[in-house]
Order: sequence, then C-alpha cells, then structure tokens
Amino acid sequence: MQTEPPIIYEDGHADGPVYRQVPGGHVPLEGRVILEPLHDTSCDAFPIGPCGCGDIGCDGACGISCDSCAPSCPTGGCNGDPMCGEYRDCDNLQPCITICLPQDGWLSAEYLLWWQDGMYLPPLASTGPLPSAANPNNTGTLLYGGDDVLTDSFDGLRIDFGVWLDRCHTWGVGGDFFRLDGRSDGFFGDPTTFPALARPFLNTELGGVEDSELVNSAGIINGTLNIQADSELYGWGVHFNHLRCAQEGCTTDWCGCPDTFCSRTEYLIGFRQVQLSEGVRIEESLTTPTAPIVGFDIFDDFRTRNQFNGFDLGWAYKRTRGYWSAEAKLRLAVGNTRQRVSINGATTITPTPGTPQTGGLLAQASNIGTYDRDEFSVLPQLDLRLGYQLTDQLRATFGYTFLYWSNVVRPGDHIDRLVDVGQIPSDPPVATPAADFPRFSFDNTDYWAQGLSFGAEYRW
Repeated sequence: MQTEPPIIYEDGHADGPVYRQVPGGHVPLEGRVILEPLHDTSCDAFPIGPCGCGDIGCDGACGISCDSCAPSCPTGGCNGDPMCGEYRDCDNLQPCITICLPQDGWLSAEYLLWWQDGMYLPPLASTGPLPSAANPNNTGTLLYGGDDVLTDSFDGLRIDFGVWLDRCHTWGVGGDFFRLDGRSDGFFGDPTTFPALARPFLNTELGGVEDSELVNSAGIINGTLNIQADSELYGWGVHFNHLRCAQEGCTTDWCGCPDTFCSRTEYLIGFRQVQLSEGVRIEESLTTPTAPIVGFDIFDDFRTRNQFNGFDLGWAYKRTRGYWSAEAKLRLAVGNTRQRVSINGATTITPTPGTPQTGGLLAQASNIGTYDRDEFSVLPQLDLRLGYQLTDQLRATFGYTFLYWSNVVRPGDHIDRLVDVGQIPSDPPVATPAADFPRFSFDNTDYWAQGLSFGAEYRW
C-alpha cells in the first residue's frame, strides 16, 4: 500500500490513486477527488497561505461557467484570474511601493439618477391676501410655494479610481468624486397669464396677519413676477483600503454545476468633503399704468452653502461567483459643516435718479447680510452594487446609493414672511428707523439624497 498520498495539483488532478489519511494508514479513494480545503479560507486565519494572490486579490470574475460543467469544483480558481495575476508567494513579498511603482489599479465611471430631500418654500405667489385664522374671508389663492420643490430626479456623474500599493492587493489608495447637475424650479407670472397677481406676506402694522404686495391689478399696477429655486450637490474624498480577509471556496450554482466563489472584506479610512449649494431668487418688474409712469425693479435673494469636511471610515464587502459580483459598502463620515446663509435685496425706481435702494420685500435691512457658523455633522452613506464581467478587465455595474447629512441650512427655511412695511423702499426715498422684521436666525435641518447608478469598472 502506498504510504504517502500523491501530489494534488491546483487544477485538481493527481498523480496516481488518491488516498484519505486515517489513523494507522491511508485508505484509497475511488475516482478523481479534490481534497478541500487546499488552504485555510478562514478570515480569522488571514493572511492566507499557499494560494497567495489568488485568494487575496479576487477582484474580477473567477471560477468556471455552466458551459464547462466539470465533475468537480476547481479550487484555487481565482489564481488564474487576470485581476489577481499569476501565482505569487505573497508571504515573501514586500510592499510594491518600496521597490517599484504600483502596477494594479481600478477606474469606474457611473451615471447617477438621484432624488433629494425637497426644499421647502413658504407661500411666495398668490392672487391676493391668503385666508388665515385671523382673516378667513380673504379670497387670495396660493400660486407658488407652501410645499416642497426640487423633488424631481437629478442627473449626475460619479468617478472612483485608485491603485494597489502591493502585489497582493492588501493595501490600496484611492479617490472618488461625484456631482449632481444643478437643477432649478420656478414660477413666472405676467398680466396675460395672471391678471390678479401678488406676493403674500405677514404685515406687522396689521398685527402680523396676511397681506400682499400687488404685482398685477387692473388699473393699479402691471408687472411680472419670476421666482427661481436651484440646488447643486457634489463631493469628493480620498481613502486608504486595507484587506481584512479573503475567502475562496466551492459552491453549486442553479444549473447544478460546481463553481468557485471568492469574497473579500476591506476597511477604509480617509477624508471626505461634500458641498450643497442652494438658492431662491424672487424678481419683480412693475410699472404704473397711468402717467406719470413709474417703474420698479425689485429682487430678493436667499442663498445657502453647506460644506462638510471630516474623517471617513468604511467597511466594504465583495463576493464574486462566476461572472457575477455583488458589493456592499457602508461609510460614516464625521466632521464639521461650515454653514453660510446670504440674504440680499434691492429696489430700483425709475425715472428717479440714484442708486438702488436697499431692500426688496422679504429681504430688508433688518435681515440682509452674510451669516456663517460651524456645526458638528455626521454623513453616513450606503452603496449597493451588482456587477457582470464583460471581459477579463471590464465589468458593467448597476447600483443604489443612500446618503444622509445632519445639520444643514436651506434657503426656504430662512425666508421670514413677517415684514415691517416701513422698511419697504418708496419714491421718493424715506428714512425709516431700524426695524426687527424680517429677521434672521439659523434654522438647522437634515438632508438626504438617494438614487440609482449605471456604469462600468475597469481593472488592470
């Protein structure tokens, strides 16, 4: 009887009969058998031994397809994967960065179809004074505002890139960038479309009840009203990737074929910046219908900017089976949000000469200015992605992302409709005492964005 089992090769065949070792000797086994595992696939046993980079890399498609239908599962399938490279004794390798330039890396580009938390706007356009508890008989009808805007989808782009610092893909450095194209929502009214048109506000001289400034009213004033709200989101980051563990093993697919699977778990640490810029601008152009004709050009402008800077920690898991791969990435960024609110307004009266007067309607001397402060924020993000290997190095991807951001400011929350009408510019200009309304105060809220991604990833 043979006392030592034959050598078993990576492709699963053996020289001569195969024996199973038992106490006291070896028992021959019938047929072509692969002894599993050929190596330790436990995460707790990392770093993995003789299978080398095949286990540790596992970045692309591995295993066999149903067309092969081999009678047994080829362990070590990842070793032949072009993403993992040839067999290397990784235990004896030093980090590549110490002896050469990084040779392996990745680049992905994705089209984003996202939705965001809508921006709330107070009532900004109506046909007259709006009904209220104090004046339920008011006949004005709300035309714009009083709900969320910018709730439709945003188009965008995301790019992820990086290089591995060692040949076994245990340490890497990368970066990412995403941007949602600026989107706007608005309202436009003129005498043709809205013969009765006004801007609603709360009048302090009437005890803070609903009132309105006329934009169109037959025989009194003719004008146009244009309201635009816009929003733009982008961000970038840099990070280190570190492999926590990798596994490779056998499974059976849905067509009954033996197949290999590869999985890897990574930790990420880095820096992240995200910026949200938004604004609301209200413009009026008014003229009196009778002589002497006087024109009024009025604008109120409310803008916010939130810039987050913080440390980014993450966990990523990838599992590859045949040509398919599934990934999950969870990131948590912790840091500071620099909040900025800018309010401006002015009125130009013609033919009266002189510079524009300070103040429109909702932006007056009492709240005009630029206000900054810092707030602690958390920014978690979840990414799920499904991939299909098109070639040895190119993979198509489809995914979902959810992003949350605490403690941001948005322009609609900083529009105070309570107005001291004594501040409103007039012809001729009249000096008015300082007033308290409209006023400014920071108002924090939370923000989210989520959506789908369609793209491709190239690895070399």
